[in-house]
Amino acid sequence: MSDLNKKNMEKQNNLMSVDKNRRQFSKVGVATPILMTLASQPVFGGACLSNMLSGNLSDPDKGDCGPGWSPGGWGNPVGQIDGMDTIDAWASAGFVYGVLDIAGSGCNPGGQPANNSDCYTGGSMLSSIPGLVGLDGYGGSTSLREIITHGQGTDARHCVTAYLNASLPSINYMLTQQQVIDLCNGTIPVPGGIPLRTFLDTTWV
Repeated sequence: MSDLNKKNMEKQNNLMSVDKNRRQFSKVGVATPILMTLASQPVFGGACLSNMLSGNLSDPDKGDCGPGWSPGGWGNPVGQIDGMDTIDAWASAGFVYGVLDIAGSGCNPGGQPANNSDCYTGGSMLSSIPGLVGLDGYGGSTSLREIITHGQGTDARHCVTAYLNASLPSINYMLTQQQVIDLCNGTIPVPGGIPLRTFLDTTWV
């Protein structure tokens, strides 16, 4: 294959990748204007996101931003995160989901313990993400798993999920770990002036 044909194929693959990511991010009606606002702010203006939105494929460091996984995905102990078992994905992100304990007080032994997040104990605590300690009243000794699986309706649940996505090396999540913390503690205003949870919902599938 000639060099010209190889370059044309690479360009086509890049265009397909960018188009796929745009479609993923536009699943929520508010996503596109929010992402445009996000890319225009210097604190968020990483090359990956900016290039994806602008269609500028000439930058060799453009990266390939993609969405992360939802709280439901990270909370399901027998699910899949980016082709990995959920518990392995937690480990890849540098955290521990927990240890299966069918004798635990929250576990229903009549069901399928491995599928039940309440059958797990221990695991990484909120203190492992110091910037989020105290959010929605959660102390540092609260497990991340508990926040994700039982924190419905809280910013903390979304912020922990976003942080896990930002920590997973196999994806190029649109936010960095520090950006997640700064958004969640109010150091950075939420793009578009919408609720934090609404914004974070646009960053995962």
